[in-house]
Amino acid sequence: MIIGVGVEGPSDRAFWDKLLHKSFPHMRFDIRSMNNREKLIRAAPSLLEAFRDLHYRAGFIIWDRDQSPCIESILQEFDPQIQREARKPLAKRYLFVCVAIRELEAWFLADDAAILSVLPKAKYRAPSETGQLNAQKTLTECWLQQFPHAAFNKLDFAKRTAPKFEPALAEKHSQSFKYSWKKMKMACHTSRIR
Repeated sequence: MIIGVGVEGPSDRAFWDKLLHKSFPHMRFDIRSMNNREKLIRAAPSLLEAFRDLHYRAGFIIWDRDQSPCIESILQEFDPQIQREARKPLAKRYLFVCVAIRELEAWFLADDAAILSVLPKAKYRAPSETGQLNAQKTLTECWLQQFPHAAFNKLDFAKRTAPKFEPALAEKHSQSFKYSWKKMKMACHTSRIR
């Protein structure tokens, strides 16, 4: 069975491609990067249609909250078809819109053991909720502790972190990751074929 996943950019794609295949070896994933937030919004209806036409088990849109005030305001940015699909009861839902609070970097930071395995010189401990961090700044600081003369490379970091990342640890430090991971597990383990 295959699950379709739409993400904002290449680092998101690199992270999810490694993490999902490692975590659910019995599944396949078609992960598509739209290269930015606006393109992901515009592409969501065609992604939904493509995933259904290909008879995928489910579809996911993984999205950074960034400056949006709330989840409902994020949904309002999508086409009405996507809004309707995302509001269906879980048992009937095909497409899941998962929101990283504040950004994907906050999800990376939810597993401090993975951070320290990639950046052993970093002085970092995950707080109880990484969604409260300025995650991009925190991650850049960790990177500079390891590589003081190199600019932060999000794509490289995502590729190196994903194999070390443990969702069970991250769920303890990010409610938005916990919510999204629960939906992914549900989609991967459901016996219902759409």
